[in-house]
Amino acid sequence: MVQDGQGPAVPVGGGVPVDPQTGERFGYLPRKAARRKIIIRRRLGLHWMLAALGAALLIGVAGAAFLLSDPGRPAPRYADLGTLAAYPAGAVTPLNTGAGWVDRRIALTLWLTSEPYCEADGGWGAGPVRWDSKGILHSAGSGQANLRYADAKVARGHLYVDRSRSTEAPGSPGADLPSCPAARPNAP
Repeated sequence: MVQDGQGPAVPVGGGVPVDPQTGERFGYLPRKAARRKIIIRRRLGLHWMLAALGAALLIGVAGAAFLLSDPGRPAPRYADLGTLAAYPAGAVTPLNTGAGWVDRRIALTLWLTSEPYCEADGGWGAGPVRWDSKGILHSAGSGQANLRYADAKVARGHLYVDRSRSTEAPGSPGADLPSCPAARPNAP
């Protein structure tokens, strides 16, 4: 046994520390811990094992609840419009309901209009009332407003839209645009 002169003796290579005056064992020292001088005062009881199992069970229940809540889908107010692949990148595609356009030319914008799309200039409308590619009205005195776009999200490869939260395109009406030579109607 090794003794430092100050405290209890710890057997070399591990074992049970003993108080040199009384000869009483006062802790448990695992063999590998002897080199690191880590002393566990007593063996861990059954209550520690049950606490660890309870914590593991709690983490498992929380994880299962998270997975069952479908974390990838937005709030219930968002309607599923199908896969994002149905609306090609770099193009303007009508919704399958005919109630709007999915614009993926630069970013994802869901325009809430049934006006025809003009491929010649990227705007909407075929007659004298026209909107540009940013949804800004270009027909003074028509009594119309800028186009509205809906709050859209993509989750797990699907496009979701909340029509109740739409916003009017920002900007002031500009100069009149010429009529579109070949507008594509919004038909599903």
